[in-house]
Amino acid sequence: MADKLLELNIEKIVYGGFGLARHGGKTYLVRYSAPREIVRAEVYREKKDYGEAVAVETLLPSNQRRDPVCPYYEFCGGCQFQHIDYDTQLKIKKDNLLESLERMAGLNLTEVETIPSPQEFGYRVRVQFKVKKGHVGFVRWDNRDIVSVENCPVAHPKINELIPSLRELTNQVKDLQEIHVLYSPTEEEFLIKLVTPTYLDKELLKKLRKSYIPPSVVGVGNYFRLRNGLHKRYFVGREYTFISVGDFKYRVSNDSFFQTNRFLWEKFANLVVDKAEFKKALELYCGVGFFTLPLAKKGNFIEGSDSNPSAVNDAQYNAKLNGIENAIFLKSTAFKHLQLRAGEVLDTVVLDPPRSGLIEKEIELLLENKPESIVYISCNPTTLARDIKRLSKAYRLEKSCVIDIFPQSYHVESVNFLRIKTP
Repeated sequence: MADKLLELNIEKIVYGGFGLARHGGKTYLVRYSAPREIVRAEVYREKKDYGEAVAVETLLPSNQRRDPVCPYYEFCGGCQFQHIDYDTQLKIKKDNLLESLERMAGLNLTEVETIPSPQEFGYRVRVQFKVKKGHVGFVRWDNRDIVSVENCPVAHPKINELIPSLRELTNQVKDLQEIHVLYSPTEEEFLIKLVTPTYLDKELLKKLRKSYIPPSVVGVGNYFRLRNGLHKRYFVGREYTFISVGDFKYRVSNDSFFQTNRFLWEKFANLVVDKAEFKKALELYCGVGFFTLPLAKKGNFIEGSDSNPSAVNDAQYNAKLNGIENAIFLKSTAFKHLQLRAGEVLDTVVLDPPRSGLIEKEIELLLENKPESIVYISCNPTTLARDIKRLSKAYRLEKSCVIDIFPQSYHVESVNFLRIKTP
């Protein structure tokens, strides 16, 4: 880090988890700071218009500051808010959403509903561990090295119990790069992906599974990373598990996505579904049908799509498993799905895009087709606000809700309800 110390007055916490401060006409983004406190910060990066720093001493602490529970917190890049009390975390996320909507979409909302996680810790059922030189953990924020961990407070306790077995695997598989873990609280079992640059001998993996991996791990796969995506070489054991949410049971395969926070599954589904009224609806980026199946109970017909074939196969299976006859699923990108249904009468479109948001052509098709309502589930307030501004040609934002899927992190998950403007 640069050898430069500054005394900084933190005005607020901005998206990304940084404290915002100004010094000498320049803006500084400060890690591990809290609202309205004075810190001594070490500058580690200087840009033309701003600098980045880390708080090394609290000169005047905020009454919203607390001691983090994780011993790795100051080094691990996974969490940004453990040093801030939970009520303040929620307020920061709400303010980040409001600010993005005002700054980028010109919307001056006075309030958004905020749904907290019933528990701050132990919520994650999916964890991606990084592996390097026998260390199992997460990437440091400062030098991209690996923070070796004994446990992770935000992970499900059963995943933490698995860490010693994962560490033993690193001694047996020398070029192991990542270990992806999915835990089903419903079935009390795991699926694991081992990411290696070279082929891991299948017979060796079978032996390792018997010797070092507990029976609760029902399936282990060998994967490689290419262009930031994972690709399967093979899988040993069962390639799926089941997770129950309220009245619904979902098959979740090793290559499918499922919502991370186990304490909010029902509330999240209800938030999206409760206001839905439709005869015909589309759901884009539908995954395994987490929202689609309960939505199907509210209307005559819903068609879900996802570009992930594993997720679509699961969704089709889950519809049959839950006796849902008025939902079908397509393997398709969101753009092609909208293109396929262009000109048809649609009451509702539900969409849950990646952090990058919608592409321009998807927005154009929505504006051409003009469904009565849009439910936009977002994990990035910046791209959400950008897309809502584009959609504002024909839609008004009726309501936004923050649902705290990721406590202790800066990530802002929101559900946004848009309705067609009347002439």
